Amino acid sequence: MPVNGIVHLSDAALIAVHALAGLAAAPGRLVQGKSLASIIDASESHLAKVMQRLVRAGLVHSVKGPNGGFALAKDAGDVSFRETIEAVDGPLSGDFCPFRTERCDPRNCIFGDEIMKHAGELVAYLGQRTIADIAREAAAKDTPQYGTSILAVTTG
Repeated sequence: MPVNGIVHLSDAALIAVHALAGLAAAPGRLVQGKSLASIIDASESHLAKVMQRLVRAGLVHSVKGPNGGFALAKDAGDVSFRETIEAVDGPLSGDFCPFRTERCDPRNCIFGDEIMKHAGELVAYLGQRTIADIAREAAAKDTPQYGTSILAVTTG
């Protein structure tokens, strides 16, 4: 997956967003880790670590065993990019500057307040954009088939 040189999200966060999109594209089904890793072009071991974090955050449900796999634990429309990224990378804030150095003085920035303003806008956008948004967009395109088994989970 390509990395943006200005605003950097970790590989794990990018894998998390793509993995949740893959799960959203397979409603009512379990998606095996091996299949999901192949579709999103991630290593199985890295995906497994990311999925553990997403399970701990309550975003993903996992079922062990040969017919097991992963499914969304919440409606895709209720899962924002920000929530997904924060489950993996920790809290995001709108006060970052991609150009900041140790000698930088934010009170005397050559960019003025623009960078901080746009950083805040980016964090707000990540909080509004949901996994359902990208699943809906992917459904309109030619996308790989996700998942193979029926999800049989009772919620309580």
